[in-house]
Amino acid sequence: MASPVWRGRKGRRTMPGMNAWWVPSLAAALLFVGPACAGDTVVVHRCVDAKGRVSLQDDPCPKGSQQSTREMQRPVDAPARAPAAPAPPASAPAPVVLERPRPLIEPPPMYLCTSYDGIVRESEVYDPNPRCEPLALYYPNGYLTPQQAGACRWVQDSCVRLSDAAACERFRRKRTEASSAAMHAFSDTAAYRKSEVERLTQIIDESCR
Repeated sequence: MASPVWRGRKGRRTMPGMNAWWVPSLAAALLFVGPACAGDTVVVHRCVDAKGRVSLQDDPCPKGSQQSTREMQRPVDAPARAPAAPAPPASAPAPVVLERPRPLIEPPPMYLCTSYDGIVRESEVYDPNPRCEPLALYYPNGYLTPQQAGACRWVQDSCVRLSDAAACERFRRKRTEASSAAMHAFSDTAAYRKSEVERLTQIIDESCR
């Protein structure tokens, strides 16, 4: 069987492997048939000449050829693809807001007072506790005359103000002790114990890290 040939107004194109009226892709043949219009049709002529050569064309077959026709919808170009929508701009990461540390205020003063015999106590006010103590506390029996034994001597404790860091440690310890006392307080002292815990907590929050 001779190879099929496409015959159009502008020449002839051979289509190998054509041994039947339908080609593997007859629609491809329609590409050679003028500009396409929506809803238009085209008539394809299949011609077999005296030597058995097959051709497809849009014009009627020449005399002496065996002709068969098929009316088909003219292919229409696919609509132009819409441009892809631009990708949304990447959202900027939320700014990281660093919380500035709250400025601390100076804690209330805390004093450490020591008596002459080594007894240590804490005080939130400067209080050396001046007092007049009997001389008999400082001298052994029989050393003083009766008149001297009845006399006294003025003494006071040595008080030193602690650093802010040391004061904060003392306030934290006092709050722990105050919280324990508040949990076991009687009804007549419960309000005071609770207020003491709140006072110490405020000092620590405002002055200590």
